[in-house]
Amino acid sequence: MDELNLLYSDKDLKKAIAESRKILKSYRALKVVKRLKFPYIKSPANDSRQNPSDDQVGQEISEYTAIVNRIAQIEKCVSCCELTQREILSKKFLDNTEYIQPQLALLSGYSSSRYNDYLRSGYIQFLVAFKTTDSNANF
Repeated sequence: MDELNLLYSDKDLKKAIAESRKILKSYRALKVVKRLKFPYIKSPANDSRQNPSDDQVGQEISEYTAIVNRIAQIEKCVSCCELTQREILSKKFLDNTEYIQPQLALLSGYSSSRYNDYLRSGYIQFLVAFKTTDSNANF
C-alpha cells in the first residue's frame, strides 16, 4: 500500500476510493437500465396512430448509446488493472452474482486483509484508467 501513499494523501486516497466505488457500483444499475431503455423503434405506419417523432427516437437512441458506452468504459477500465485487482473488481462489481465481502475474500484465495489491500489498489488503478479514458473522450 506504500505506492498508494506516494500518489495520494490519506484524505485524497479516501476520496479516490469513494469515487471509484461509486462508479463501479453504478455498473449493475446501468446494465438494468440498458435492458429497460432499449429503444423501441417502429417502422413508419400509414395509419392515424401517433408515431414517435424523429427527435424522440433520436434522443432514445442517444441515451441508450450513452449507457452502452458507460458500461463498456467501466469494463475496459477494469480490464486495465493488474491481474489480481482485475479479478477482484470483476468478481465484486461486474459479475451477475453479488457476494458479501467475506465470500469474496474466500473466493479470491486471500486473507481478508490481503484481499482488502488488493481491492484498495484496484480502486485506484481503476480510477486512473477511468479518468484517462474519460479525458480522452472529451477531445
